[in-house]
Amino acid sequence: MWNVLVIAKREVSRFRTRFSGGSRALIVAVLVAALAVSFFVAQSGFTLSRGMYAVGVSPDGPAIDDSRFSVFVMSPEAGYSGLQAKTIDAYVNADMVIGRSDSRSQYAQGALKQYLDNRELNRIIEQYDIDRGFPLRIETHYIAVNASQQQPGGSIIDTASIADIIGPIIEPEPDFTGEPTPVPGGVPATPVETTTDPAVRAQLEAAKNGSAGRFKAEMVADNETLIPSLYQPSVPLPQVILAFVYIVPIFFISVFFTSSFMDEKTNRKLNILMSTPVSAFDIIMGKMLPYLVFSVAVIVGVTLFLGGNLLFAIAIFTPVMLFIFAIYLMVALFYRTYKDQTFFSMAAITFVTGYLVFPALFTGMSNLSYISPLTLAVEMYRNVPFGPTGLMAYALSTGPLYLVFAIALFVGVRIFNEEYLMGYGRLHQKLGDAVYLSLNKNHPYVSVGLLSLLLIPVVFVVELIILALVTNLQQIFTMLIVLLFFSALVEEIAKSAGIAALIEYGKAVTARRVLALSFVSALAFWGGEKLLLMASIGFMPASAVLDTLNGASGTAASPLMLVFLLLLPLAGHFVFSTIVCLGTLKLGTRYYIVALLAGTLVHVLYNVYNLRAMGAF
Repeated sequence: MWNVLVIAKREVSRFRTRFSGGSRALIVAVLVAALAVSFFVAQSGFTLSRGMYAVGVSPDGPAIDDSRFSVFVMSPEAGYSGLQAKTIDAYVNADMVIGRSDSRSQYAQGALKQYLDNRELNRIIEQYDIDRGFPLRIETHYIAVNASQQQPGGSIIDTASIADIIGPIIEPEPDFTGEPTPVPGGVPATPVETTTDPAVRAQLEAAKNGSAGRFKAEMVADNETLIPSLYQPSVPLPQVILAFVYIVPIFFISVFFTSSFMDEKTNRKLNILMSTPVSAFDIIMGKMLPYLVFSVAVIVGVTLFLGGNLLFAIAIFTPVMLFIFAIYLMVALFYRTYKDQTFFSMAAITFVTGYLVFPALFTGMSNLSYISPLTLAVEMYRNVPFGPTGLMAYALSTGPLYLVFAIALFVGVRIFNEEYLMGYGRLHQKLGDAVYLSLNKNHPYVSVGLLSLLLIPVVFVVELIILALVTNLQQIFTMLIVLLFFSALVEEIAKSAGIAALIEYGKAVTARRVLALSFVSALAFWGGEKLLLMASIGFMPASAVLDTLNGASGTAASPLMLVFLLLLPLAGHFVFSTIVCLGTLKLGTRYYIVALLAGTLVHVLYNVYNLRAMGAF
């Protein structure tokens, strides 16, 4: 530990030497700007742009008070002419919104209708009593399930429980009055408060405060009253921006870490450190520690500035910080030139940003959003309580990031030698050398199994990034095929990388040895996959788990069938790995990509067949 602190002190001195005078002022200015943006978003909310849409309004139309719209009062004839000439994006004639068929006009119409709907809601709240303003109310009850009464369609209904809840069916009496009977003297009759009025008032207050609209059916409490018109799903864009404000300075600081590493590599000053009696771990952690401390200080500063929960913020953003530094560490170790380092750093930023930000936009709508740690930050700034399920969400969101950092440190220590760091080579050669150096050649079976097991968090994170990106595709079928292909490709690389490296260096030259290594790799990957499944299954409803186990036929699965379903993926992993590794042995490592694509194709066909059996295709 003392060596780590000594190297960290040296790194701080180098940083002060490299960045002095105006450079320090620029760094401070960037951090202050990030805090200022976050404060603006927290206080004022998110605004796309002022005057983005030009809107015409008829003389008898509604008043529009929204910064997004530039409003022009004009006659219907002038409004229609403006629409045709594209001088305005939408026209409001009395209470009707009119637009063109192009995308800009459609967006303007949608924004206008949303604004007018909200204004109408406020008018109803102010003008009418609760019963007349919100006549439609839904009261939720949980119905006890009686397995002995199952309908032909497969649904289970307990008729006794329903009768207890709804009581006897009573035909409504016809009401021909239409309006309440006026009271003499012109004083309206005082409405009789119903038992659901307090719940309605609470939801109205939430709607006024902007905290409504995060309806999740699985979170509805028993006997809760819901007003459908007050529950509209909303995208938590302001909170996502607040969460992303934490990430920008971390990216910024990690660039300094990478540039420092690259500077010492290119100037061969790193050789001096490597010649001292200091371990590779001490050198890596010593050079990284100051920048980690700077990043934690930024997290603390932003949280205090915004008034967030400091402990939650540190717990949420520390794994994100470690994940980003793990990626930049690999970039600094693999590449020798600033040109390559810059290119792959920017590519990494793109993919990591998509992985972190895109799922968080669906916070409160789907549990799938928990694949990103920023979802937890969004909930923190929405004041969502952190309950028992929050611990599982935290483990799912941040666990893979911690493991990726640990794996990056392990690989970095194994490849930290002068020949590798100072040598040139293509990307696939550098990656192959890194894999080979990570293996213990005296225990190849144990090393291959551990490598396959340890790469599961990396595979999981990469697949989450792929999932976050492919969901932008419009066609569901295309999205599934792309997701299946790239997920299978990543898995086959993880299982076969160690074996291919042994083949390249002549440590696995017989088909029998390759088959044994393929089985060990498949077994380790299968075991880790099942552990990850058990950790994630808590987010699935119990009914969904039972339906999956029972299969598409609807019949209960026998213990023998469950064992078969458990071992079938193991057989599949072994077959896919064997195709890749034997193909590499026969064709040579130069054609590893051909063997990899062959194994991936079989893997994809296997997954498609299973999805067809489940009715997904």
